[in-house]
Amino acid sequence: MAKVERVLIVGAGLAGLALTIALRRQGLSAAIVERASDWASTGAGPYLVGSATRALRALGIADDAARNGCVIRTQTLFNHRGTRVAEIDAEAFWEGCGPCLGLARSDLRNLLVEQVAGSHIRLGVTVQSLRQHEDCVWVQLSDGSCETYDLVVGADGIRSSMRRLEFVDSGPNFRGQVGWRFIVRRPPDIDGWTVFLGPRSAFLMLPIGDDLVYCYADKFSPQRIQDPTQGSIERLREDFADFASPVRDVLARFGSADPIHFSAIEEVAHQCYGRGRVVLIGDAAHAMSPNMACGVAMAFEDALVQAEIVSRAGAASEVVPEFVRRRSARVGRVRQQTDRRDRLRSLPPMIRDVFLRLLSGRLYKANYQPLLALP
Repeated sequence: MAKVERVLIVGAGLAGLALTIALRRQGLSAAIVERASDWASTGAGPYLVGSATRALRALGIADDAARNGCVIRTQTLFNHRGTRVAEIDAEAFWEGCGPCLGLARSDLRNLLVEQVAGSHIRLGVTVQSLRQHEDCVWVQLSDGSCETYDLVVGADGIRSSMRRLEFVDSGPNFRGQVGWRFIVRRPPDIDGWTVFLGPRSAFLMLPIGDDLVYCYADKFSPQRIQDPTQGSIERLREDFADFASPVRDVLARFGSADPIHFSAIEEVAHQCYGRGRVVLIGDAAHAMSPNMACGVAMAFEDALVQAEIVSRAGAASEVVPEFVRRRSARVGRVRQQTDRRDRLRSLPPMIRDVFLRLLSGRLYKANYQPLLALP
């Protein structure tokens, strides 16, 4: 049976770009289509845990990422009134794996884009339809062209068109939370991952370099979007009015014209990583609540594992089953831990704070210890 020679990657976000780089480092190439017409980046600033920066090292851009971002040594938890509940030594925990980083999403994507220079990339193009055959996948693209590939990889995010076309898909599930993301000047004394926990709400600040912090706020919501003004800074100030400084100060300085991203918090909960010669990676396969900050790490791991399997597979038909086997348990465990962390956050504040004060170190280890091992 023929080996994989022609690969199509659908989506040039973090997962798709990482896979392109990983394949190139294995001496392989891929064609990429991206529905967006330019390289504009959405989102604000991901927190990269040690397993993510280990993956960046394998992709050859860890040093550049560290220079562009900020090394995060501690995770500190406060309640919404400003009382410190717990502090975790993240640097010591991830020491043998890689440093934790705060980094603007646009900077991270630019580093990946630089590495794929010379690749066959078509912007403003996506897949209209596809048909799997025994020896190939026939693909019709939105620019009118039709081509065949040995392997098609859907890396096109939480609202993946590939998941809709090839798998039974009801769309992402709402997790009962809405969130705001934005970047502001760093307040004094915020030098690590810092979260303020309210009643069924949270406000996170993450240094990302150049004296900036990425802010992520979320709260429980029975609906995806309750009214058209919910994503405004005025609504955010209202929802977090009882939070102590520096949250209050940050929101007071944030202008109504400053960019802010608001969305429902959603997940892709069904198991549909791949079938035949079509496979999904990143958020297209397993988007989940951001509370473990593992979305980028899992996407990069997907890319590295996929490239490794493609490079050594004896036949194209072996690639997808092997990928599903390799990734299912690890992704499933991260999802399980994510759900447990959300349930902990929903406890009454007094019970939650006592629980975190006594057990935060052990909980952190239980959440992340398996990720110290290579995927």
